[in-house]
Amino acid sequence: MIPLYFINTRDWIIQQKGFTLVELIVTLVLVGIIGTFTTLFMYTGLNGYLRAKDTSEGALKAQFALDRISMELRDINKIDAFTANNTIDYASVTLPGDRQITYNAGADTISMDVDGSVNLLLDDVQSFTMTAAYADLNNSGGGNNEVAAIDVSFTVGEIGRQFSTRIFPRNMVPEPP
Repeated sequence: MIPLYFINTRDWIIQQKGFTLVELIVTLVLVGIIGTFTTLFMYTGLNGYLRAKDTSEGALKAQFALDRISMELRDINKIDAFTANNTIDYASVTLPGDRQITYNAGADTISMDVDGSVNLLLDDVQSFTMTAAYADLNNSGGGNNEVAAIDVSFTVGEIGRQFSTRIFPRNMVPEPP
């Protein structure tokens, strides 16, 4: 090893190396590639989170609406009018007032009307069906049928999944006219 005081200053300056232009360009390209993949990773993760959040909220709203419809129709004692696939007018044993559940295809909503006060149950409903099955449950004969079951199903647009239930009324409800 040569002592430092024997090295010529000019030789020492020539041996000092910094980054060359090629090294700087390669470094910038590598930083750009890493930044691109990091941004893509974060974007994908954030989109996945937001999609899962929206799907979860939509499914929860749909389940609440289905539970409310089930609760309403389980305690019916009279059906005033039943239009398959969009409206049922009914009276309840436990709940007061004239009640109606309606599907509005133009607005894609399911709503409940209680004595003229309309409440939205669910929006963004793509398809809706409500049908009733009738049978002679009390064996009275003579063609007097009662409501055996009410089937309700709908598809929520943002989820694309069908929600359905079969409701068995607790009371003997005569078949509507």
